Amino acid sequence: MNPGDIAGEMARLLHDSTKTTFTSAVLRIHNTGGGFSLQAETDTGRYLSPDMTALSELFRPLPPSIYEVRLSHTGEYTFLATPDVGTMSPAWLVFDDGFRYPGHPLPGLPLPVRSRPTGAPTDPAVLARITALATEFAGLYEKIKGHAPDWEPGRTEAELAEAEARIGARLPEDLRALFRVTGWDNESGLLGRYAHDPLPLLVERYLDGVPGSYGWEDPVTEEGVVFETQPAGRVKRLSRNDWWITFGSDHAGDFLAVDLDPAEDGESGQILEYGRNVWGPIRYVAASITGMMEEVVRALKAGEYDNDEPDSPYLIAEAAFHDESARGHDQVLTETTDLGGVADPELVQELYLNDPGSVDLAILNPLSSLRHLRVNRADSVVADLSGFPALEAASIETAKVDLTGIAGHPALWGLSLAGVKHPIDFGPLLGLPGLIRLGLAGLDVPELERVGELASLRVLTLDDGQVRRLLDAGVTLPSLAAIEITGGASLAEIVRLRRRLRPDGPAPEVIEASGTLAAP
Repeated sequence: MNPGDIAGEMARLLHDSTKTTFTSAVLRIHNTGGGFSLQAETDTGRYLSPDMTALSELFRPLPPSIYEVRLSHTGEYTFLATPDVGTMSPAWLVFDDGFRYPGHPLPGLPLPVRSRPTGAPTDPAVLARITALATEFAGLYEKIKGHAPDWEPGRTEAELAEAEARIGARLPEDLRALFRVTGWDNESGLLGRYAHDPLPLLVERYLDGVPGSYGWEDPVTEEGVVFETQPAGRVKRLSRNDWWITFGSDHAGDFLAVDLDPAEDGESGQILEYGRNVWGPIRYVAASITGMMEEVVRALKAGEYDNDEPDSPYLIAEAAFHDESARGHDQVLTETTDLGGVADPELVQELYLNDPGSVDLAILNPLSSLRHLRVNRADSVVADLSGFPALEAASIETAKVDLTGIAGHPALWGLSLAGVKHPIDFGPLLGLPGLIRLGLAGLDVPELERVGELASLRVLTLDDGQVRRLLDAGVTLPSLAAIEITGGASLAEIVRLRRRLRPDGPAPEVIEASGTLAAP
């Protein structure tokens, strides 16, 4: 479909959705290639609802891009499309696709020497132990269910060696042994509510896309703070790891990974969980496959299991490794700063502080592990962060703020301010040696041009007027990996700002068209 046809169809669908009198309207589509999001409204801010079925049919075959049409009440319209703007409302311009926030490694992490493929057979002692546990489980299963579990035959040493050669790592001895016993346990409960995947699926998942597992808030558009997995010190504080190898799941959206690259207090072969029910840090499950199987057998022997459906193949032990910590990584406080009701305050890593009135953040110092702080709708804030040595990012929405207490913070790499009604003192910002991300959109910043003095700055959030102000002053910030632009500027204006921010870079790819809708 040519640009003129796309523009005309977007304009028609936009016009049909207005239904009442309007002066001008805009329809903006972010087509990702796998779906799309839209924004449609009139100049008065009235939201519109274009025909979603028609839009889906129009954009399904089109390449990923931002598509925008602007329509006048006269029927005249202009159209622009570009793949070089990440998102709109707000707009994101990404200049360095390889940039990552701290704790968000790119693929290529080194494999520990102990986990290199060797081709050696499974450790006989480990194989004997796993075989014994599986046999004991099968006996308990048959006693409870009245029949033996239906397991697939085990895998051979040659098949294991071939799989390991493909993924480039040797699996832990007890996982190898489990595959030797059975290629798949048919969700019988051998690993509690989880089941290990067939070996070909393990390999397929590992080789599909980026190696390894997870990927917590890796894009530059996300907030990106990585939290500590509890118990602390066992799992590396990373968003992803090449050597977290997914090997199983609960077949309900949560996945198990074996960790070949543990932290100092962890063990190679420890089991982790991620998925739809794991929000925040990857979850520590058990020290090993062996430990999981031992716990399942213990629970079955003790009569601790769920057999509500005796005719089903499932026998789910009430294993201790199913239990999550009572203390999550995050905490919400609303209209109070009283920590008296907060369980284990020293374990809180993320705090949402809502409507606190006037607050000196030093009152929260018992939250000694705090890594991410969000203050929402405050009247005034004294930002004394000296009592939070681990704090990496803070977002503060307040009418009045004293930033004196942030200067010199050793770990803070992200700071966003919003709602401030007075001029921002830029001096304390210059005292943040590791400041990577800064948000000042919509604020009065008399010394905004000094943003160029922030040596570590890679990601910036400003409104479109502030961006133009910097550019007019000759501040182009060549070290930026990305910039977020608020303010509702048109796609055409965002493209112009991109050209000005990177005058020596490749010109943005832009498609334009215009026309007039035929009178009904």
